[in-house]
Amino acid sequence: MRDSYLMSWKEHFLHVLLESDTEKLTELVQVTEQAIVLRAQELLNSPDHHEERSEMAVATESLLAIKVHKLGWSSVPAPSSHGLN
Repeated sequence: MRDSYLMSWKEHFLHVLLESDTEKLTELVQVTEQAIVLRAQELLNSPDHHEERSEMAVATESLLAIKVHKLGWSSVPAPSSHGLN
């Protein structure tokens, strides 16, 4: 595996999908989330890259599902509208 900082978020995500060891998976999920955040920051002021932004959103949802279903983390409830008005 290449050095973590040289890998794209997509490469990290692929490793998450292929990992079966829960200890390694936990670390890979965290590294992948960090890589997605960094890439999102790079794209922050760019009007382009719509497809990649959509892919990152799908990957983020998949990471949440992996954390809940494979790693046994508690799911995060959807934000309520109480107190937002």
